[in-house]
Amino acid sequence: MATFITDATTDEQALRLFLDLPASVYEDDAYYCASPRGAVLTDLRRDSFARAQRVLVAVDDGRPVARVVARRSHSLTDDAGLPYGMLGFFEALDHPDAVKELLATAISWLRDTGAGTVVGPMNGDTWHSYRFSIGPFDRPPFLMEPYNPPYYPELWERCGFTTLETYYSQRVEDVQALMNGLQKKHERALSSGYTMRPLDSKRFLEELETIYDLSRENFADNFLYSEIPLSEFISLYAGTKRLIDPDLTWFAHAQDGSTAGFLFAFPDELRAVAAMRGGRDPLARLRFALTKGKADTVNIKSVGVARAHRRVGLFAALTFCVCREAVRKGYSAANLCLIKEDNPSGALADSFAKVLRRYVLYRYTG
Repeated sequence: MATFITDATTDEQALRLFLDLPASVYEDDAYYCASPRGAVLTDLRRDSFARAQRVLVAVDDGRPVARVVARRSHSLTDDAGLPYGMLGFFEALDHPDAVKELLATAISWLRDTGAGTVVGPMNGDTWHSYRFSIGPFDRPPFLMEPYNPPYYPELWERCGFTTLETYYSQRVEDVQALMNGLQKKHERALSSGYTMRPLDSKRFLEELETIYDLSRENFADNFLYSEIPLSEFISLYAGTKRLIDPDLTWFAHAQDGSTAGFLFAFPDELRAVAAMRGGRDPLARLRFALTKGKADTVNIKSVGVARAHRRVGLFAALTFCVCREAVRKGYSAANLCLIKEDNPSGALADSFAKVLRRYVLYRYTG
C-alpha cells in the first residue's frame, strides 16, 4: 500500500493512530519517557487553536509512520505581518518519503489558510514543547529536556528546513566548585539589600502565580514569545509539585518586599530512572546501584528577574542558593538547561561546565 496522509483533527480512528505512534518510534529506547495520553489530548484541544490547526498522520501499509500538528498562531506575526505557522507534536519512524509528504501537506494547509513563516518543531508556543535535540546522544536526557531520535533533524533538513535558532545545555560535574565560584556575588546581592528564600510548598499555587508573572515580564521580549493565560500555566506546572524539592527553587526579594526574581530547579529524577533501565550507557546500572536510585543531579531550569533588578547579579545569587542546598542534600552535579545561543546567562558557569547537548529550532525555506 502507498503512504497516505489522514486528518486526525476530527477522526477518532486516525487520532488513535496519532497517539499510538510514539510507542513504535521509541520501542527499544530505554531513555524515552512517554507523555500521558491525557496530557497530549489536553494540549491538542487548546482553545486558542480550536479552529486553527490540523492533526495529521502518515499511514503506510495500515500503520502510522509519521505525525505532525500544523498550527496557525493567533498572536505572532512575521516580518510580512502574516501569522506564524508552527509544526509540532512531530514523531516519525525513519521514513523520509512519508515525512516529506506529511510536512508538505501540513505546510500547504498553513499557506492556504494565511500563514506566513513556518517554524518548528513547536507545539504552539515556547511555553510548551519545542526544539529538536541534535546531540550528542551518549548520555541520558534530563527531565523536561527535548528528546528525539538522532535522525529527526536530517528528516526535516531534507524537506527544506534550515536552522532558525540554536540552544544548548551545560553540565557541571562539581556543583560545590560552582557554588564556591558564586559566593561573592551572592554576598554582594545580600549586602545590597536583597533577601533570598526557598519556595513555600504550603503556598504552591501562589508561588506558581509569582513565577508566571515574573516569567511573562522576563520572556516578553524573547523571539516567538506569546502569552498564555494563568490557568493554562497552572495546568502545565501544577503536576510538578510531586517532583519539586522546595529547597531547590528560590526567590529573591528587594528591600521593599517585592519579588525581584526566581530560579526554578528540581532533582533530575528522570536521569535516575534512565540509569535503572540501562539506556545506552554501559555503566548506568552500576551507578544506579551505587546511588540506590537517588538522583545525583539538579536541573537548573528557568530563571526570571524583574526589569528593575537586572544586572545586579541576582541570577548568580539565586544559583548560589540552589547549589548550596544541592551540596547539603548530597547532589554532586547540575545541569544548566536550555540556554539560547549568545545569551549572557550561559557565561555564568563557563569555568565549571561543559556543553552537554545542543538543540535547534527550524524555519521552512524550501
